[in-house]
Amino acid sequence: MRKLKYRIKGMDFPSSAALIEEKIQSKGGILKAKVNFESKKAAVVFDEQKISESEIEAVVTKTGEYTMEKIGTAAEPERSETPLQSEGPVNSTASIFTLSPKINFWLGFLISFSVFSLILNVFFASSLFKSNQAKAEDINQNAVAKNNVGNNDTNPSPSINPNTAGTTVQNFDITKKDHVRGDFNAPVTLVEFSDFECPYCEKHFPTLSRILDDYPGKVRLVYKHFPLANLHPNAQKAAEASECADEQGKFWEYHDKLFAGQPAGFSLDKFKQWAKDLGLKTDQFDNCLDSGKYAQKVRTDAQEGQQKGVQGTPATFVNGRLVSGALPYDSFKQLVDTTLNQ
Repeated sequence: MRKLKYRIKGMDFPSSAALIEEKIQSKGGILKAKVNFESKKAAVVFDEQKISESEIEAVVTKTGEYTMEKIGTAAEPERSETPLQSEGPVNSTASIFTLSPKINFWLGFLISFSVFSLILNVFFASSLFKSNQAKAEDINQNAVAKNNVGNNDTNPSPSINPNTAGTTVQNFDITKKDHVRGDFNAPVTLVEFSDFECPYCEKHFPTLSRILDDYPGKVRLVYKHFPLANLHPNAQKAAEASECADEQGKFWEYHDKLFAGQPAGFSLDKFKQWAKDLGLKTDQFDNCLDSGKYAQKVRTDAQEGQQKGVQGTPATFVNGRLVSGALPYDSFKQLVDTTLNQ
């Protein structure tokens, strides 16, 4: 066994650390793996007969735009298999429980090693438990989302239990220029920061649609962009494409088209074809998308989300209170009912 330590560059969100850790642990030959977002470091214990250093590094670099720097290596100790022997002939008159000094030494060594191994296992188990708690508090996610960079054919894993509504209330200045679905004067406002390529956002989409259908005149949805570029390379352009569609008055139709087409993967050609399918003026749309006309608008939305505490997607503010993750419909319905009764 060997243990390697790395410094990883390019992790912008806690969800990035969680995704990298999960990808490493999924490989054969990996015994333990821990990635710390705060320190930007990773520790990996592996069987060098089954997986090489270069294969471990390839897992990380293929997961996103990350670079690795090895900062430490060491051989993991293994249990001694040297048979216990006593020196010299055994005195027939001695007690069967009398052991030679050499055997006492080895017994003490093995007992100490066993205790050390137990403590080490408890430490790793505790670290893993705390890591899972952090995932539940900080990401939906999608993180975690479990899809390789550029590969949206992989189905997302079940969503991590999301947070309930936070206590801090954020203020949003909603105008007719925003993307608003539902009654503009509804008493409950859902401000969603989302990523069109995020599989958890795609799961969240039907939940919010059902909420709007079940609460006519009482709930409005405001969509804002929060593309996670390190995880989803097509998310920025998808967001820009939706803005180009909005230029021709069909933001929400294009919004729905993007989530419907997400499982099959994104590309510029598909963005343009979907615009054509919706009856948009293709020359105007193509020029808009190719020029990056709305790139800054998308970045402005993401900056606003960061300022208001968004760390992953989907992130939905219910009358200003942040709810992170893709909640099941019943949980979200309960939040809306509580808000209406306040």
